Amino acid sequence: MVTTTLRSLRDFYDVFRTGLTSAEIEKLLSDDARGMYSFYVRNMPPRNPAQSRFIRFLKFSWHLFLAFLLKLTPARRLFYAIALLLVGLAFWDSDLMKAFYGFLILNFLLALELADKLVTRDELEFARQIQLSLLPDSLIPVEGFAIASHSDVAESVGGDYYDLIPMNDGSTMVVVGDVSGKGISAALYMVKVQTALQLLAKEVTDPRELMIRLNEYLYKKLRRNFFLTITILKVYHDGKILCCRAGHMPALLLDARLRTCSWIQPRGTAIGLAPPAVADKSKGNGETHTMFEQSLEIEQLSMEKGDTLILYTDGVIESVNRHREEFGEGRLMQVVLDSAGEDVDEVKERLIKSIASFRNGEELRDDTTFVILKRNGTMT
Repeated sequence: MVTTTLRSLRDFYDVFRTGLTSAEIEKLLSDDARGMYSFYVRNMPPRNPAQSRFIRFLKFSWHLFLAFLLKLTPARRLFYAIALLLVGLAFWDSDLMKAFYGFLILNFLLALELADKLVTRDELEFARQIQLSLLPDSLIPVEGFAIASHSDVAESVGGDYYDLIPMNDGSTMVVVGDVSGKGISAALYMVKVQTALQLLAKEVTDPRELMIRLNEYLYKKLRRNFFLTITILKVYHDGKILCCRAGHMPALLLDARLRTCSWIQPRGTAIGLAPPAVADKSKGNGETHTMFEQSLEIEQLSMEKGDTLILYTDGVIESVNRHREEFGEGRLMQVVLDSAGEDVDEVKERLIKSIASFRNGEELRDDTTFVILKRNGTMT
């Protein structure tokens, strides 16, 4: 009997201990707690600094409690109130059965909330699969280049986007973009960006003009707190590349012969922040040019055999470790220098491992995407 009881207690203990790590406890007490706090206080009334600290604390606690209650459905709110009442009566009457009934109701409500979260997680995972199906499942071949890509999200879905669009003149548009924010809203905007870009690319062959047309389309579609950063390369089989950048991370170019890296960063403002040009009737058919068009540059470069070019989103260099130190451009450049002479898949794996090793178990803070192009020379 004693052996059976001890075994049951040990099994019960293992239920709570399985998978538990110090990092997860730290995350619960820091990141999760901060996220919960931000979630509940964003709709709370501001505190009055003229009141005493104690009064402010009492009012804050009461408003925080109300904010929590209002997030429950009316029926669950009622059952929660009943549970609190039973617990209070249990202390008043010294009746443990009332406390037990209150405990059962609270666990019943917790089970319902957990079931809702798991259903939502499954739906988000399904949405993630749909989002992945919209990205190139296998990169189209680009004559004279080898290409590799990687994309990971901070949440179930994200706002990073990359694509390869073949053009009628034999060139290829290589695109990497990042919708501000993350999660479902960013993912939905990402789909809109992808659809618009693929349609516009059938009409426009110049990367700069493509950016202008994309801004015209998205400016009225994006909510004011959203914007898009994007880099578009037009890649020719002879190694010529036209690069246009709208507020995005600079591209990183490795010169294989000199074993040096340089940043490719033509000027450009993020899409959705500045209105498009409008017709100026006082000047006939002319247009007024906006800050977006005036700032938008296009840069031409030529890649020789062995040269490597990397496009990436800010999640790559902003990945953090437990000390809140960022991966940074310096480490990215060093990884690229160390991978000189390797093929694109080896460069890709080296970069993925370097970021994961640097994070050392810390969760992604932002979506992480990159595309690697390596010049192989003209294919025969």
